Amino acid sequence: MGQLKAALGTSVDMTVFRKLREIPCHTSYSRRGRYYALDAVTRFDVRGLWSYRGVHFSRFGSLVETTERFVTEAEQGLFASELAQIVQVDVEEPLLRLVREQRVAREKVSGAYLYCSRDSARRRAQILARDAGPSSEQQRRRDRALDQSKAAVVLLLSLLDERQRRLFAGLESMLLGWGGDRRIAEMMGLDVHTIAKGRQELLAGKLHSEGIRRPGGGRKAVEKKRPR
Repeated sequence: MGQLKAALGTSVDMTVFRKLREIPCHTSYSRRGRYYALDAVTRFDVRGLWSYRGVHFSRFGSLVETTERFVTEAEQGLFASELAQIVQVDVEEPLLRLVREQRVAREKVSGAYLYCSRDSARRRAQILARDAGPSSEQQRRRDRALDQSKAAVVLLLSLLDERQRRLFAGLESMLLGWGGDRRIAEMMGLDVHTIAKGRQELLAGKLHSEGIRRPGGGRKAVEKKRPR
């Protein structure tokens, strides 16, 4: 918003809003809606979400509208923690607002509130699906597959040099989105600052075709330190 006001030479928000109504664009549901993106540049995923440099947008509009849509369409309803992981922001306030306005319902399941559709038939189906859950055998298979994936990642890391590990970890963190640095650090045994550095290098395009460190890095040659 600040950049838009500066470009238009105004200090009045309504002047910017009038201009924005003339073009197809989306307002971020994070950062209190301060960011705007043209339809032409948004790349929504299959869930209707898109993020750019830590700013999150939704095909469905505001965080409240997005929350209502996800809760209503979720096969098993959603706990607040599950929804927060999807949209990558805190959802306690919009969920409480939707409950007060009777736009979604909530039921106690396993000691926590499960947020469901306001439609009674749909809500019963969501709760039944949640109670059923994956079978123990299915869960064991998923756990085994996850362990194998972690082992493969650890093996791959052992074959990479310092720079390659940093960039690979940064890429995986970007794919995970919010909280990715911490999760990748726990999985790969790397420092979160190393992962953040790799992610920043990828975003900035600071890649070098040769050498592990950037030009000028590392120890100085002996002949330069002791010319005689």
